[in-house]
Amino acid sequence: MRFLSVLSALFLFANNLCDGQRIGSFMRPIHYDLALLPIISGSSPRLCGHVFIDLEPTTTTNLVTLHGSDITILDVSVEQVILVTGNESVASNSSNKDRFLQLEDLCFSGLFEQTNEAQTFTQEEPEKQQIDIVLKEILIKDKRYRIGLFYVAKVREDNRGFFRANYRNDNTSCCIQGWFGGTQMEASNARKVLPCFDEPGFKTTFDVNIAHDKAMTAISNMPETDTHPMESTRDWKWTSFSRSPPMPTYLLAMFVTDYEKVERIYKVCNRTVKMRFWGQPDQLPHLKQSMSVVADMLNHMETYVRQPFTLPKIDFIAAPKQLDFEAMENWGLILFRENRLFYKEGIDSEEERFQVVQTMAHELAHQFFGNLVTCDWWSDIYFYEGMCGLFEIELTKSAMPNLTFRAEMSQFSAIRTAMKVEEHVHAASVIRKVETVEEADNMFDPITYNKGSGLLIMLRNFVGHNNFRNAIITYMERFQFQSVNSQRFMEILNEEIHQNRDFGRGMNITKIMNSWTTQQSYPIVRCSRISNGRIRLSQLPHPVQRNITSDENANHLWWIPISMTDANRPDFSLEGMYPRVWLTPERPTLEISYFPPVSKHQHQPAGDERNAWILLNGELSSYTRVLYDDENWRLISRQLVLNHTVIPQVTRAQLIDDAFSLALDEFLNYQVVLELIEYLTLINDEFVRTTTQFHLKWMKERARHNESLMELFNEYTEKLKFERMDDGESNEYNNLVRSGGFDPIDGSDCLQWSDGVCVDQILRLFHAQMDGTITPEGQRAMTEKLERNWCVAMRYGGKEEWKWAWKTSLSDIWASRRSKILSAMSCSQDHGRLKQLLSRVFHPIIEQNSRDSFVMIEKMADNPLARSMVLNFIKNNWERIGQHFRRSDDNLKLLTSASKYLSTPEELKEMSQFIDDLEKRDKKLDRFVTTSILNGIRANIRWAEKHSKQVYSVLEARIIRGRTKNSSIDA
Repeated sequence: MRFLSVLSALFLFANNLCDGQRIGSFMRPIHYDLALLPIISGSSPRLCGHVFIDLEPTTTTNLVTLHGSDITILDVSVEQVILVTGNESVASNSSNKDRFLQLEDLCFSGLFEQTNEAQTFTQEEPEKQQIDIVLKEILIKDKRYRIGLFYVAKVREDNRGFFRANYRNDNTSCCIQGWFGGTQMEASNARKVLPCFDEPGFKTTFDVNIAHDKAMTAISNMPETDTHPMESTRDWKWTSFSRSPPMPTYLLAMFVTDYEKVERIYKVCNRTVKMRFWGQPDQLPHLKQSMSVVADMLNHMETYVRQPFTLPKIDFIAAPKQLDFEAMENWGLILFRENRLFYKEGIDSEEERFQVVQTMAHELAHQFFGNLVTCDWWSDIYFYEGMCGLFEIELTKSAMPNLTFRAEMSQFSAIRTAMKVEEHVHAASVIRKVETVEEADNMFDPITYNKGSGLLIMLRNFVGHNNFRNAIITYMERFQFQSVNSQRFMEILNEEIHQNRDFGRGMNITKIMNSWTTQQSYPIVRCSRISNGRIRLSQLPHPVQRNITSDENANHLWWIPISMTDANRPDFSLEGMYPRVWLTPERPTLEISYFPPVSKHQHQPAGDERNAWILLNGELSSYTRVLYDDENWRLISRQLVLNHTVIPQVTRAQLIDDAFSLALDEFLNYQVVLELIEYLTLINDEFVRTTTQFHLKWMKERARHNESLMELFNEYTEKLKFERMDDGESNEYNNLVRSGGFDPIDGSDCLQWSDGVCVDQILRLFHAQMDGTITPEGQRAMTEKLERNWCVAMRYGGKEEWKWAWKTSLSDIWASRRSKILSAMSCSQDHGRLKQLLSRVFHPIIEQNSRDSFVMIEKMADNPLARSMVLNFIKNNWERIGQHFRRSDDNLKLLTSASKYLSTPEELKEMSQFIDDLEKRDKKLDRFVTTSILNGIRANIRWAEKHSKQVYSVLEARIIRGRTKNSSIDA
């Protein structure tokens, strides 16, 4: 009918009004019933599927739009669903048996008989990753229908959608070579596995059926309920799983493997949860660390949020290939990279043990934040990743109390990484516009994870831990099994604090947090002493905002909670993190009386406030940097020299990171900065020393074309070497004895063990490894900092050390260890060896995996001798490298690493020309990254022009002062 044709066109137009690649709200999915037949072995992998989707139209239409990418629809059926008791529904003609048989015929023999004529036509929209199905039948608003779709899709070689991995099995297995098949759906890859509504706001239940070889096992989010053999294919069977709770498509998980498992039962109250850990037989003994922490962590989360883990089981499995991510929190079936699930005692380091536990903590937190309650769209994912970042520290500290300090340092590093990212022009806010798959993928960055975590820590600090927890409990109870916006949590927190009239009076959490989540960058808080015990506080945007127009910058201010402490009453407790005052957009500057009268219980006499330092926002209590007046910096420096333990280590690192960053932005003189790190010449404050080295290396690299300044740097850094320390603080970072031997800024530190020395000892132990005479104690020492120690051996060793390292890197070793060895080999100072190392990327026999290549090239870019070689390699092999990595942004990441130290106008001109050529050839190239690369080189040039003379004079003065002091001591 002409009317029907016109109507179809109108519905088609109406349903595509939504922007980007989103589906819109014209259909509401209720349930999926999926039958999947993956063939993962051999040279012709394929994926055949059938899915029933129960849905309700929100408007009368004959158009169904689904997400689908690299999927071909073969047949469509439509049935009206009859609702019976509860949420159960039936459709008149649905037949599992028939669809199983058709899938078997389709995948094994290539035969398929179309049995329905429900659609008028099917139209694929590759740019939108959508499939439009125009039906002959009109779907009535608010009625329920079941759409059935037969389709074929791809088994992929990357980590997106349904992928496969080939691995070597042990001889006890049925076959020498094994295949592993599984899914990775986040963020928008479920559409590569089945036609679906692939958005986090659509939460539905799932029934899953998987076909597989009888020699293998199928696992999914829920427990297995039934298996039955195929009627048409010998040695294959179908496995069915119980219905899931409502969840988004990105959490759907399915794996087929010949792995073995070990089981544990988690019991609490009247519930039991089966925990299964999957691996190859030789991997199972290395699950001890993971298995030992899961129950306690799960119990910790359940207790905190007052919600039980919803599912009857939880599986833990690692893919036998290097994933592009560390782990994925699929509900009830968590996927890991191998080195984040297995820990080899005696081979892996203490740091790797910590990372295994930390990763496990993050994914278990996701079972509640993200799985039980889900974000309604990717633009808001910071809240869930930030919450899991917050809880991963709490869970790790609970599971590994002896490594509490390592957890705190990890948190510090994460937050400061986000701030450094934000110091680039046009860095994104944590909540941002997302319309496409690429934009959704880009949300998983340091801003989302690390800044998100930092903002939620700040929120918890200023509302108080009890109020924060109470709001989480209400949030989980109110919105479980739903997808909601993070604003709902802020509203609940508002309700919570307003119950306390004194505490919450006038506080608007939503307004406060919007000033942080919807704006890019961060504020600098200026703290200046004035007179009569008064201080002036003010806020200003980080200078990156100078590049924003005046209209945009007009309202770029924050609600900033300011906690304070001082030398008279140093308080870095939780109570000490509570804000004393606020800076606001309406009141960005204020003056207050700081020093109150000293009570008789204080030892310091009244009136001594002139010699007492003031410290703001200690222990990362807010997401800011603090700029003090020069006198206050000097008082802090003096405190560090006299007794640095008065100020906790996290805050010490925070102070030094702030000082270097503020000097870079021309707020602070480098003389103040070098005074602040003076105490490091007297004492080993390991983590703070590492933070200092990071910044000094940047300064040194920017000065590398100034020979006289480089000579001063080399002499100055000798002061950072020392023999021993005993500072009264007990933690893992303060156990070492040091001596000279190499430049600490180049990253080659001494061993962290009580009787260690530097290069000669490392080489001795390396030779003992080579000839097999190394003791267990020596092996542990070499393992604990494997990459650093092997780096020393490659840098100072010769041909024999190199040959042995090369041979070891080709042997059957754990992927994480091989990656570290390749990184260490990039420390070589021999041009020929570095060239040989780079040849591995496209070697026809070695077949190096892309992750090893990425890590190796990125580390080579840190070696001044290899840097130009790496840049030329990237430029000359751009397209080939892109094919090797399969991810378009990896090329740009490597180019960023290789160019980050360029600092001359000639180098800028050459890079500008190369990027201009790239942008002409590739219209989809990320202009933000290329602009950042060029801006970074310009910043290096500006630093050399503006700061070289100042840094030279400051270094010279401090070195002369040191020489004079040493001469006096000798005399």
